[in-house]
Amino acid sequence: FSMQLGILGVVPINDGTHDLKPKPGGNLPFDFHGSGGIDLIVAKAGMPVSSLLNGFDLEICKASFDGNKFHIPDPHLTFAGKTKMESNRRAVVGSYVTHHREPENRYSMSAIELSKLVSTTIRAVRRDVPNAPFYRLLDVAAALPDRYNPRARPWDMGGSMYDAVVQAKWAPPIQFHNWCSKLIDRLRKYQQRGIEVVDAPTIADNFRTYQFSIMAHEMM
Repeated sequence: FSMQLGILGVVPINDGTHDLKPKPGGNLPFDFHGSGGIDLIVAKAGMPVSSLLNGFDLEICKASFDGNKFHIPDPHLTFAGKTKMESNRRAVVGSYVTHHREPENRYSMSAIELSKLVSTTIRAVRRDVPNAPFYRLLDVAAALPDRYNPRARPWDMGGSMYDAVVQAKWAPPIQFHNWCSKLIDRLRKYQQRGIEVVDAPTIADNFRTYQFSIMAHEMM
């Protein structure tokens, strides 16, 4: 992934549901008169499809059709409505729900305060799961100088949250938190659909975590 605004915890303005249509005279091989929808995955040019499929958190999501044949991972589980979760993600999520404590009023906290808060959780996760391959941006951020100036005005590029170096320093912990929150939401979504995740981490029914946005908190 490249360091884009969405990666940095900033909600992009074009994020959402889009109406996909074929070119004039064309056709898409889906029944749009039925219920439900399709997930469109957009990759950079040259990215092999196998790399995209291997990046899914749940094995059942790796089922695919290449135009000639279907590829079904763990068919004995998939056709039974069951799936496994990728082991590193499972371990990280299990540790995250153990250590994370949602702030009482996240809206009153600055972006820096939120970043420090989730960094405490992340340090505990890294102690539990030290070898997971998801910490590179966190390590890069830790090595950057801290240019944040709490007295900087929003229009001052140097030292404010609009400073790219400040974002690169403080955003990765929030990005990691948002990623964990998304994994938890996806896990629950598939479980609510009746899919049994056979090795799912234990998550209490009343556990809640919300995604944070750096710029939204900074502009409050």
